[in-house]
Amino acid sequence: MQASIQHLLDYNRRIFEKFMLDIEKKYREQRRTCEEHKAELKEKNYHLRSELQTEVDINRQNERRIRELERNYSQCEQEIYNLSREIERLENASEEEIKELKSEISSLKNQLYQARKYIRDKEKYISSLEK
Repeated sequence: MQASIQHLLDYNRRIFEKFMLDIEKKYREQRRTCEEHKAELKEKNYHLRSELQTEVDINRQNERRIRELERNYSQCEQEIYNLSREIERLENASEEEIKELKSEISSLKNQLYQARKYIRDKEKYISSLEK
């Protein structure tokens, strides 16, 4: 009986040791898996941080470009305003110049009429003297 008890105890010890080895193996596998997951997460985190930094850099460049374009836009608006005023001034000057030229043409026509009349009168006078 004692031999069978001893045999049973040895059997239970072997079963228990095997059970403990299985648990240790599973623990090591889980620990390795956990370490692998941790390493994978660290790598993903590194890549995501790298992508984020790239996006931040791109955003900063875009913000600088936007500010530059806004300055250019303001300068263009001012230039358009100045050119519009200059065109308006020139149009008004042209209208004024047209009025002056029309007045000068009218005056010259009048002078031409007077000169022709004077010539006709002189021709008549000369013609009357020759007779």
